[in-house]
Amino acid sequence: MNIGVVGYGKMGSAIFKLLSGGLDCVTVLDINEKEAKKHEKIFFKRLERSFKRKTITKEAFLEKKRSIKFTHRVEDLAPADFIIEAIFENYEEKAAIFRKLESVISPKAVIATNTSSISIEKLAKDLKHKDRFCGLHFFHPVLFIELVEIIRLADTPDELIDFLKNFCLRIGKHAIVVLDAPGSVINAILAYYYVEALYIMEEGLALPSKVDGLAKRFFYVGPCESMDVIGIDFFIGALERAAMPGSLCPIRWAYSSCEEISVEDTGGREGFFVPDLFGRLIEEKRFGKKVSKGIYIYQKDKPVDDLPEFYINPDRYQLYDKKPYDKKIDVEEFISMRLFYSVLNGSLYSLKKKMSSAEEINLGVKEILQLKQGPFEMMRAVGMDKLKENFDFLARSAGKRFMQSDFDFF
Repeated sequence: MNIGVVGYGKMGSAIFKLLSGGLDCVTVLDINEKEAKKHEKIFFKRLERSFKRKTITKEAFLEKKRSIKFTHRVEDLAPADFIIEAIFENYEEKAAIFRKLESVISPKAVIATNTSSISIEKLAKDLKHKDRFCGLHFFHPVLFIELVEIIRLADTPDELIDFLKNFCLRIGKHAIVVLDAPGSVINAILAYYYVEALYIMEEGLALPSKVDGLAKRFFYVGPCESMDVIGIDFFIGALERAAMPGSLCPIRWAYSSCEEISVEDTGGREGFFVPDLFGRLIEEKRFGKKVSKGIYIYQKDKPVDDLPEFYINPDRYQLYDKKPYDKKIDVEEFISMRLFYSVLNGSLYSLKKKMSSAEEINLGVKEILQLKQGPFEMMRAVGMDKLKENFDFLARSAGKRFMQSDFDFF
């Protein structure tokens, strides 16, 4: 198969690396001629080094030289059977590149976008051949996370879904099929987890290291560590772009200055609000591990808590007097419960909105958080009565965002 990869940033280069190990012909469309030549030189220099070290055969070396190409010309993608777009998250730029692609490729060539925050329906509306377009969302880091979301529209042909499923299987990925939800279905569920961690810190219940430590009772990675690796600016930008009808993201906002971020009436689900801590992180340019300062401060690449007062929101500090008021439960158990049930909450809401099946959501969350069981498996293990009791407790003691009335998946 002849595959085109559009964009060679963090995601595009990772997708290319994944594909370049296979038997397909891959052409990378780079931002300009200088970048294309630079990346081509780097790739083939590494390839030649592998050949000299005899980690690849002469035949494989020559085949890669023939089948891999870097270019800045859209016209060079004309022979492509399948194109994966992975440029930066900007609607106008993506729409422009799709117009250029449609002017040169075959009407039968499939186009997929790797967007994680822009509506697939919005991107599809100006295409000449909407029936060959779909979302194919890889997760970072691409080489290590096996999950891929196939994001379909209501009228996406089943043949296209089958093609993408087979493609994912061939490159060693687990694909789940979801409906269009700006921000992605699985990322929205993760946002519940991340935002709850910020609420806990704003209330003065725990510092980041404690939050992450307690989260790891259930999950492979803590929310604070994860947000810092993703990049605070990138994460907030994705939440902003997802702030539109149809999004599963629990918070919404539009702002032109940091002061406006903290407004609680955000238009999201009841009981959610924009954490004030977001504003402080952006205002102080604490964008995460890449700049050695985010939720954590990084000393010799090791995460260290800042002073407690940095995280506390005075308006929410000791809101519950650091203790749940109607049940004998210690603070650590309370924090653990909130983090765990935030993921269950997001999973239930996604199912309620019929964005995918319980089986697909279960697989997606299980894969992305590296769990032994997915959320719906865990909820069935807890049992409906106990599950309802715990959600009711959290709705009273932590906030209305935990209110649940629908457990139809049992």
